[in-house]
Amino acid sequence: MARVKLIVSRDDIAAEHHAIFDELAALRGRISGPSTVVLHSPGLARPWNEISEYLHRHSIVEAQHAELAVCATAREKDCSYIWNAHVPLARKAGVSATTIDLVRDRRGVIGMSGPEMAVVQYVRQLVQNNRVESTVFDQLLQAHGPQWLVELTVWIGRYQALAGILNGFDVRPTMAAEELPVVPSAATTVPTPSLRSTPRVEPITRREQVPQAHRAIFDTVAEGRGSVRGPFSILMYSPVLCRRHLDVGTFLRFNSRLEADSHELAIIATAREKDCPYIWAAHAPAARQAGISDAVVSVVRDRRDLAGVPAAERDIVDYTRQLTKRNAVAPVLFDSLHGRHGVPWLVELTCLIGHYGIVAAILNAFEVAPAPDAEQLPLAASTKGT
Repeated sequence: MARVKLIVSRDDIAAEHHAIFDELAALRGRISGPSTVVLHSPGLARPWNEISEYLHRHSIVEAQHAELAVCATAREKDCSYIWNAHVPLARKAGVSATTIDLVRDRRGVIGMSGPEMAVVQYVRQLVQNNRVESTVFDQLLQAHGPQWLVELTVWIGRYQALAGILNGFDVRPTMAAEELPVVPSAATTVPTPSLRSTPRVEPITRREQVPQAHRAIFDTVAEGRGSVRGPFSILMYSPVLCRRHLDVGTFLRFNSRLEADSHELAIIATAREKDCPYIWAAHAPAARQAGISDAVVSVVRDRRDLAGVPAAERDIVDYTRQLTKRNAVAPVLFDSLHGRHGVPWLVELTCLIGHYGIVAAILNAFEVAPAPDAEQLPLAASTKGT
């Protein structure tokens, strides 16, 4: 049973928000899945949903590859809701039964077609290890181009974020469903952290790099951020998707219920769990400025035990860690945050973690590094899985 009341009818939401409820219900015939949770923050629900609408209606990633990536992400995030919703779509799109079984059981990729193999390897490496080996990245880049690979990466990041909502709030399929078997992750070697000074594709940082039709989007990003850099310099390969991503970030940055200290603490905790030096360099100073002590920043950076961290801060870091690494949140922790802050706040915290998970996926996959003199996040190569 879900941990909060799910919004499934107009009666579940204040009359002033019926318009957004009706808008989302019209898109798919009903409100279901993550939307039943996100609608607890009606102002976030529209921009949050716009990313999914782009991916499902306009993405250049073919349905076969997109649905395979979603299923592989659902498996890596142990999300039975997404798995059961998308396996039929994957089959319809042409993903073989053999490949679906290999993904479900977390077996090796032998037996998949070459294109399927590359997509599954990309998902597993990015989700498990926060990095992608050059051979896998280059194969997909050469076969499909940068816009396609940017959008595939957002598909993966997006469904990690949706899995976070569903897993965190314990939303399960309502009909007879296939349970994902408990299977250890397939072993994957983490690439040695890159020392590259330039990303894997040319960043889009100048207006003239963008087609005329999309320069207004470039201008919007530049006006809001001062320049087009970091994740936006990669997301601009898919300008409309970039704009929709920006809209979510703008809401979370300026309209969220989270206080500045909680907001920045969640971001640096996500940066740490996602091993993302760029986000860390951008937000560790902001966290201190918002009132997070240097001692707490150090605990997050070094992945140390949270004993001694003030309860309100400890719970945010622990929630981020559990959601990111365990794909589940202990009831006592969920209840603590729920009791202290309420449902809309907790929804926005979960979406913030998911949003920066997408940012980290883009930055890590495309190897966008912070400035050499920026605050460093220690990284180490390792092997995850069994």
